[in-house]
Amino acid sequence: MHVLIFTPTLGAGEEMQSALGDAADQYTLAATWSDVLSSIRDDRPDLILIERTALARLDPTTLLNLTEPGCSPPLMFIDAPDTAARDGILLTKHLANGAAPTYYQVGELYIDTRKKRAGLGERRATLPPLQYRLLLTLAQRSGEVVSYQELLRAVWGYKGKDSEARELLKVHIRQIRRRLGLDPEENPYIRSVRGFGYMLAPPEED
Repeated sequence: MHVLIFTPTLGAGEEMQSALGDAADQYTLAATWSDVLSSIRDDRPDLILIERTALARLDPTTLLNLTEPGCSPPLMFIDAPDTAARDGILLTKHLANGAAPTYYQVGELYIDTRKKRAGLGERRATLPPLQYRLLLTLAQRSGEVVSYQELLRAVWGYKGKDSEARELLKVHIRQIRRRLGLDPEENPYIRSVRGFGYMLAPPEED
């Protein structure tokens, strides 16, 4: 589950994320409405949390447009970070009601979001958080090329140069392959699409 948090400042967003803990797999922070719209377009969050104090920045018609069916992910309004733990319980209930899958299967490769574990066939692995989020992001868009920049934003939470994103991703993709026993030639689940990004797909989908 990818959650977008809209707060008056990024510092407040970090406090909110810390209070919510592991209620979601991935968080994106936004302190301006343009960042919210950009994230909806590029990062595809599953849920938007809006801190009530941030509403003062918005024209009322903005939210009316956003809440029209099909325009955006569901919205949830939350209070200041000191009450976020309580809101985290509500968020957890939202997730439990089927807001996001708990299990992803791509060929023989799977990701169990409840146990934060991945595996290939009989082989299981508990990946470090960054590598887990990277693999999960690819699994959520299985069969689709995900750009270097999209992966950088989804996993590390910031925008950087393409060259930086490529080098950073290359290191972590190599480690994911090693941990899961993914041979780039025999089991090319994670494909590098030169000049664009990476794609997760079963070997037979060449």
